[in-house]
Amino acid sequence: MIIPIEDGETLSRLFHINSEPWSNMEAYREAQDYEVQYKDMPGVGELVSLPAPEGSALLELLAARESCREYELRNMPLETLSTILKCAYGITRTFQLPKVGGAYFRTVPSAGGLFPLEVYVLAREVNGVIDGIYHYSLRDHSLALLREGRWFAELDRVMIPAPFIRNANLIFFLSAVFKRTQKKYGPRGYRYILLEAGHVAQNLCLVATEQKLGSLCMGGYSDSKLNRFLGFDGVDEAVVYSVAVGYPR
Repeated sequence: MIIPIEDGETLSRLFHINSEPWSNMEAYREAQDYEVQYKDMPGVGELVSLPAPEGSALLELLAARESCREYELRNMPLETLSTILKCAYGITRTFQLPKVGGAYFRTVPSAGGLFPLEVYVLAREVNGVIDGIYHYSLRDHSLALLREGRWFAELDRVMIPAPFIRNANLIFFLSAVFKRTQKKYGPRGYRYILLEAGHVAQNLCLVATEQKLGSLCMGGYSDSKLNRFLGFDGVDEAVVYSVAVGYPR
């Protein structure tokens, strides 16, 4: 297959579609005794010893954040979900663009200010909210119900970490509408989209920690099955990250 040089999307789409979870159980077994590697730079010059860091509320949150793999499903205030969504990807201020009109800054940086991501959430045991899957409408800070349900059997077949998140109140799915960014940046725009998803996921983890909640970032899922479950074609829009949030057991 020859891809024209002016085609800025096909190659990254092929990579995305062909990077489903790797079924290499031997690698997982070997990883039980893994060694974390570090890079030192001996002999390159004088080392500068750094002072202890100043007191920082952010550093405290970063230190407290950890992956939670066991949750207790119990009632969550709607205000908590509202705060998490606002911090994750909400609008922070507006600005005017020539010939475009009002545009919105959000809680993460985005290449070209194009904001390719959409946020969906499976919400359970949240006050005033029917259990189900919602789309976050950020311009009016609201939730649109897409499908009712407390848990879906499809998730057992789709999400590799499903046993760990069964009792989480919230499961966030970050999807990318690829053309929003790639129409300007071409193949490199795919990198920018993944970077942005990482920013949003970190926001989710930190605000969850601030709310005394646990979180689990998840890249282990069957893309094609999860996209079908959420109603995406997997080409124009597809899931790129997922984060569970709830009360640690």
